[in-house]
Amino acid sequence: MTITPDQARKTMDNYIKAWGSNDKALLLSLFTEDAILEDPVGTPAFKGSEGVAKFWDFAHMEVDRQLSPKFEEIRVCADQAIFRFTMQVRIPSKNQGLDLSIQEHITFADDGRIRHLRAFWDETSVGKPDGMDLFIPNIDQAYE
Repeated sequence: MTITPDQARKTMDNYIKAWGSNDKALLLSLFTEDAILEDPVGTPAFKGSEGVAKFWDFAHMEVDRQLSPKFEEIRVCADQAIFRFTMQVRIPSKNQGLDLSIQEHITFADDGRIRHLRAFWDETSVGKPDGMDLFIPNIDQAYE
């Protein structure tokens, strides 16, 4: 059985909610145990629940790092979707920030959880918030 577009949209609504509310348990519940997360595509994939948790921990390395995803668009076809949003990252203690425009390709399992997520972004996807210094994350730290 293939999931419905409404199920896919609900999963991605919860995905945005998890990042925005700093809810790691909710985020992990949205992925299958054998999920693959590529963020960005071209870097080594994070595999399984442990890999997704490791990516989450990387994104939250600094205690005061704030992540605020801003939903833009989703298109669902069968068990796949294209999802577009901007992740607003702020580190108030350093007056640093980043607005990262991301497009993701998601494949869903039959139960509506994410089986494979591929994030597409590059240096042209980066914006600097007004009045802040640009924050540039080092993805290599995620693999340490």
